[in-house]
Amino acid sequence: MANVDRPTGFRPVRYLDGSPYMGAANLYFSDSDNLFMGDLVIQDTAGTQYTKSNGIYGTVNRATAVTDLIVGVVVGWYPDPDNLGRLHHASSTSIPLLVAPIDGLVLECQSDDATMVQADVGLNVDATFTAGTTATGSSNMEIDGDTAATTAGLQFRILSMVDRTDGDNSDSVANQRFLVKCNQSAWADQIAGV
Repeated sequence: MANVDRPTGFRPVRYLDGSPYMGAANLYFSDSDNLFMGDLVIQDTAGTQYTKSNGIYGTVNRATAVTDLIVGVVVGWYPDPDNLGRLHHASSTSIPLLVAPIDGLVLECQSDDATMVQADVGLNVDATFTAGTTATGSSNMEIDGDTAATTAGLQFRILSMVDRTDGDNSDSVANQRFLVKCNQSAWADQIAGV
């Protein structure tokens, strides 16, 4: 059966210790980017903060480069009272964004091409940063199959292929799904602040 081309960004599924992901998230704001469920985010380079009645919150932007240090992945946002049907988080200084911290998180993601093989499990790989689709609310971020290598500086470690009855895990098949963990975290020790 051919794999369906359905990028959904990076979806949290569990933690490295085997415990399930149960929706843990931190509040942020994003005033410069549209964001989608499954988008990777980085700290705002300006270090912008928003003061609300219950605290001071940092801001995040969409990750756009393989050198970005990842803060987390978008898992939701507060409702926009002016547009309850919106399928994505429009840049806003008033609508909080929910971001799952990346450290220790295992994420499911689709490969962007048909170059990956079973032996890629254990290698490192970068992400692609195609903008999401506002009509569907889908993130279009994927893992970049062409980059699978032992190189330490790549963004993600491939933990396993996703085993489902509706997927084809043969070598060099398009749109395979993998479980990955982040190698380039903003929360790593001794990382400069913004």
